[in-house]
Amino acid sequence: MFGSTTTRVAVAQFAILLASAGVAWLFWGGKAALSTAYGVAVALIITLLMLARQRESEAHSGWTAQRQLGQFFRLEAERFILAVALLALGFMSGKTESLALVSGFVLGQTGWVAALKKP
Repeated sequence: MFGSTTTRVAVAQFAILLASAGVAWLFWGGKAALSTAYGVAVALIITLLMLARQRESEAHSGWTAQRQLGQFFRLEAERFILAVALLALGFMSGKTESLALVSGFVLGQTGWVAALKKP
């Protein structure tokens, strides 16, 4: 149904976002749910960036291996900077619970593990 691993990761992360926010809301309330959802959303956003760059790379099949490797390193730098900036924004907003935000980000990253299992 979902072709690439990166697409399966994004779908898994979206499911994790809904589930973890729901569980956090049931047990700890609205602020924890929003904080958890924000953390998972950060993981999902950096995955979507990877998916966009993957599609861009597939569209340019004529690129050399050196160019592809350079694009990969650029992507990883972009993902790291974006994740740090978004997490810092969440922490500094004063509207999130730090533990819930970090827990959500970690849960979002487990989407990679979930997507590696073949259907």
